[in-house]
Amino acid sequence: MLHSIKSAIIITILAAISIFLIFFTSWLGAQSISSVTIGAMTIPTLSLQGVMQYMSFLFCMLMVLVESQNIFVRALPLTIVLASTVVNILRIMRTGQLSSVPGLSAALTTFCAIIIQMKFIRRESANSKTDYVTGLKNRRIFDETLRESCKKGKRASLAYFELENFKRINDEFGILAGDIVLKRVSERMKKFVGNEISLFKMNGANFAMIFPGSISRKELSSTLNEIIDEAAKKIDVFNGEVSENSFEQSCEVSLVCGVSKFPDDASDSVELLRDAANAISYAKKTNAHVIFYNKTMEDEMTNQLEAEKLIKNALKNNWFYLVYQPQFETNTKRLRGFETLIRCRKPDGTSVSPGIFIPPAEKSNLIILIDHYVLRRGMMEFKPVLDKSKKKFILSLNVSAKNIASSDFAERVKALIEETGFPPKCLEIEITEYSFSDSLETTVRNIQMLKNIGVQIALDDFGTGYTSISQLLKLPINLLKIDKSLIDNIETSQMNRDLVDSVIYMGHVMNCEVISEGVENERQLSLLNAHKCDFIQGFVWGRPLEYKKAVELCMKPQ
Repeated sequence: MLHSIKSAIIITILAAISIFLIFFTSWLGAQSISSVTIGAMTIPTLSLQGVMQYMSFLFCMLMVLVESQNIFVRALPLTIVLASTVVNILRIMRTGQLSSVPGLSAALTTFCAIIIQMKFIRRESANSKTDYVTGLKNRRIFDETLRESCKKGKRASLAYFELENFKRINDEFGILAGDIVLKRVSERMKKFVGNEISLFKMNGANFAMIFPGSISRKELSSTLNEIIDEAAKKIDVFNGEVSENSFEQSCEVSLVCGVSKFPDDASDSVELLRDAANAISYAKKTNAHVIFYNKTMEDEMTNQLEAEKLIKNALKNNWFYLVYQPQFETNTKRLRGFETLIRCRKPDGTSVSPGIFIPPAEKSNLIILIDHYVLRRGMMEFKPVLDKSKKKFILSLNVSAKNIASSDFAERVKALIEETGFPPKCLEIEITEYSFSDSLETTVRNIQMLKNIGVQIALDDFGTGYTSISQLLKLPINLLKIDKSLIDNIETSQMNRDLVDSVIYMGHVMNCEVISEGVENERQLSLLNAHKCDFIQGFVWGRPLEYKKAVELCMKPQ
């Protein structure tokens, strides 16, 4: 508003000066004066008229620069120059002299120059409002449109899209191919634009659609899924630059969408976009295609950020430490080794439960840093224990599904073994059945590489249902861990006893040893011994121990 008022004042001043100069030039030409004396200077009247006329034309061109979007402002300078042209023509007709021809030529030239200037500004203005690659309205126009809509209090839904695998497409096929993908996706999304629905190309690989008015969640969700399905069809691209040596390939694209509603979710355009972006982040972490924003999601995002901050501080300031839960042979109570568990203690002495930081870490790459910490510290702490005790206790370390599925995981473990000098045969890597639900080939390859150097592999939480029996038979594992949930009711439930017996039998058929976790009383222990379970861990014989207590247990005669 303030900008508009300032522009109007400037244009009014420029127009007033231009009109005054034209009329003064015309009046001066009507006088029978050959020259004008100013102080000691004598200026020819024709020269003075020429200067004032050119000044008038200059002010007209400045008006276009100040405000070129307003129709009135575009017409005003042209009208003033046209008026000057008419004045020059009338003067030539009245006097029969050609002294005004230079002024007439200047007026016509200025008239053409202003038109060219307007067209250039209009083209540049259009370019500043559209995305170069897709031709869609850009982020600037999106901000203006959404802000104006929210100011008027109009109900609207914002759908914010992200092309998930765009970086991979750029890396694999080249930047030109990335541009082709953006253009094709935008063309497919345009099919759904109508009834005042607006489509915008945002920064990077993001798009936005504004749906005006009230629209039901079900209807909107259906439309957005249609858009995603249409956009996700294969796209043909060239590898790198289009040339004789280029070849056409097809690439897969994937869109994810976050939705927020005004005024239900936000009170202004900034909050509305932020909420939609948060919904996208949530959708990516839950493998959903369309997610509607809600307040609970914001709380989860806040908790996630706080947990990530805690983890980074703990890693940096050594707040993490390890405890060791002993594992025993079921029939002899001989110490097999320990499962290593991570704990966190802040400088003020307060402990942070793993349930607070492990789930958020698994949603980010921080879980890989935690795994590395546990692996390295466990090996470094337990290597002297093995050397001193002269016994081959097993150190069992948990590894996340994300980590075991990393292509370089086995190499990183090998590097830690070399760094610490830890004997591979005393190292056991615990993985969960969930590790095989994604990147099965990479996971199995990592396991095989570790097995080749003598590292043992335990399958944790067995019985939770992620792995089929056919997959289990192909896995190079040494130990099956029966999940605690199967042990809890073993004393009272015949079905649980039969199920545990089947799992133990299956493990032995696979040439694996079997351990039950969460064994809490003598009755459970007796039943597991009767079912020939090889090892147990749990409160019945040993709670997790601080490092010094674990060392003392290792030094006791077996």
